[in-house]
Order: sequence, then structure tokens, then C-alpha cells
Amino acid sequence: MEHTLVCHTRDISADGCFLDTAEQIADGVELVIALMDNDRGEVVQVDGFVARCVPARADGSGRGIGVQLSAPTNEWQLMVERYKQRSRGEELHHKHVRLSILVVGDEANRRGALALYVTSGWDVRFAVDQNTAEEALGAITLDAVIAERDIGDTTWEPILRAAQKIQPKARRIVRCALHGRTPPPRGDADDLVHRVVDLDSGLDALLDALTHGTESPPPH
Repeated sequence: MEHTLVCHTRDISADGCFLDTAEQIADGVELVIALMDNDRGEVVQVDGFVARCVPARADGSGRGIGVQLSAPTNEWQLMVERYKQRSRGEELHHKHVRLSILVVGDEANRRGALALYVTSGWDVRFAVDQNTAEEALGAITLDAVIAERDIGDTTWEPILRAAQKIQPKARRIVRCALHGRTPPPRGDADDLVHRVVDLDSGLDALLDALTHGTESPPPH
């Protein structure tokens, strides 16, 4: 017998989703899901079955089911990709506003990097040499110091050593052109460089370098 439920859909993925349900549904029950794609103003319909049941909490909330899709359609996949892109954008926005960054580079580097940092939503300050970098290091608390220099240009080393001494908790990043080479592995917390980021990799890679933990030290 057919039974229709109206419920909230969340945590959608390429092969499934989670539904908040007002009543318990048994494992294995086959479902037809009709979900409104708000971006396109169309209903996306897919078949699936209950793969996981989550019982309600003591206050009656939290009940739901994990649904495994039998054959995800192209429309579903496109909707999921748009959802992921929107979620990443929202995550970037929320993280950006909390970051205070010092970018160190010569005038040519600064002009090239300006467009990227303007769109970041971060509190960004620029320095062109060690003196101006140390002034900024002594004036504000920073989340990171980013050296916009070529990996072979050792003039960034004393600047990052000053950052290591004055603000040891700030992430120390070198952003440079890798010309297709694989970035060096992450550095440990006490290393001079925590991450090396490719100049052409964009804001997502830079955000990852600023917000994720460190591992083994990169070669210099």
C-alpha cells in the first residue's frame, strides 16, 4: 500500500540522503523520493531503500532514515554537485571572516595576489620586506603569514623566522609557482614552513593550508 510522507531532506550525497521523518520506517523499505531542486525549480525523482534507521531521542526529536539510492539520475547528481558547491562557498565565507593574514611580497607579487585576497573576506595586510613585516607582526595578532615568493628565493626565510619568534601560533605559508610539481608535504608545528601552496591553485587550496593540521616538514 502506498504511503506518502512530507519530510525534511538533509546530507544529500551522490548515492543517498538522510530524511527527518515523523514516524519510524523499517530497514529495507523501498522508497520513491521526490525532491524539489530549488535552483532549477524542478522536482527530481529517484528510487531508493531504507539503509539505516535512527530512533528518536528522549524528547521525540532526531528520528530519521538513511536512504540508499538504487540508481541515481543525472538530475540528482547535478543537484548534489550544486549543493556541494554552495556549501563550500558558505563554509569559505564563515571561515574567511575569522582570519587575519599578513601577506609578504614585493610590489609585483602584491599586484598579482591582490585580486585573490580581496575576494577572500579575510582581514589582509601587506608587507614588502622584513622591516614592514616585523611592524605588522608586532601590531596585531595574526592567523597566518604568507610569503608570496618563489620557493628558491631565500629572502622569505628571515621573514618567516621573525614570524616564528614573534607570533609562533600563526601559520607560516609559502605561496609560489610550482609549475606542475607536487607541493611538498606539510610541515610540523615547529618547522619554519607549515605548507607550500601552488600560486595557481586558488583560494580553496590556500584555505586548506590555513585551517588544516601539519604533518612532516617540507624540503627547503
